Amino acid sequence: MRRYFSISIMFLAIVLLSGCQSKVLQMVFEPQELYNYAVTEGVTCTSPGMIDGDLKTRGYADGRWIHLNLPTQKAIHRITINGTNIINAMIYEKLEGEGRWRAIMQIQNNESPVIKMRVNAVVTDAIRIYISGTTDDKKAANRFDPRRGTIVPQIKLGRAFIHELEVYGLVSKDNKSQ
Repeated sequence: MRRYFSISIMFLAIVLLSGCQSKVLQMVFEPQELYNYAVTEGVTCTSPGMIDGDLKTRGYADGRWIHLNLPTQKAIHRITINGTNIINAMIYEKLEGEGRWRAIMQIQNNESPVIKMRVNAVVTDAIRIYISGTTDDKKAANRFDPRRGTIVPQIKLGRAFIHELEVYGLVSKDNKSQ
């Protein structure tokens, strides 16, 4: 066991001293910082006001949906929604292939105007948010649905808005365009 440990240490020293410039070693040893991909060139969103970098502007959802498209696939570590009236929502990442999406985060009973979420193992070029509840929803009297055979609550979804949608990934401090 001791022999394997010594060999491992020697191998690591040789790799480090030889100046190997592999991506893995660069990621381990280069200083990294979070970078908001939503404000980079080529990014599109349902409402440009959501990704303009200004917390004073407001963008509105297209019905129940918000779509954010990145120009290339990025590793996403954090999603922040600033200044919103969203109470309940589901966040999806786009998978390889046409029309394939996977749920990565659920927002339930949110009462804060700022939503911060950490995500793991998300590499995608698009995010979408399905909004199922806002603070501006209008509730009406419940009605009987004969197809379901039950009483169904009647809710008219309010107009969902976000002041700023931020999607963060790690990049080296020297190169923020990755």
